[in-house]
Amino acid sequence: METAQQKFLYFVYWTAIFVVSGSMLVYGIAKPIQFQNFSATANSNLSEGHQIMWTFYSYTKAYPIIIGAFEVIGAVAILFNRTRVFGCILLTVILSNIIIQDYLYDVFALMTAVFYQVLVLLILLFDFKKVKNVFTELFKPQAKNRHFVLLFVALVVALVVKFFESRIFSFF
Repeated sequence: METAQQKFLYFVYWTAIFVVSGSMLVYGIAKPIQFQNFSATANSNLSEGHQIMWTFYSYTKAYPIIIGAFEVIGAVAILFNRTRVFGCILLTVILSNIIIQDYLYDVFALMTAVFYQVLVLLILLFDFKKVKNVFTELFKPQAKNRHFVLLFVALVVALVVKFFESRIFSFF
């Protein structure tokens, strides 16, 4: 039988999931429209940094669509038990980027992004066993036979490619 505390934690867990998922889904779908036809002169009430950032985002339709698609993928992924940790990690990457930009460019939506990130971290805290398993698997020591000669040759080839890459791609 579940205790009142377990029921309350279950309620908090799913509330956090639905708040983040619903919000990120709306933001992701609206992202292409959000930056459409942005004009700094028509939005002079925004801070200078906010205007610069929105002008950057509105320069092309592709960038907001890509960011929006990742927000939608993360929003849908956190709804399912199997993909929840993946969705949280994806949304953490996106929200971290948004938080940094909002802070540096003085965007008024900073605290909203921080709120969603805190909720994502709360969801990950509830799924601590899964997160622990993911990180255990990622950083599990593995016995490898290292071929130091091949590693050295690969490093030299990589340095040569890096040296010539600007010369090679400047023709395109």
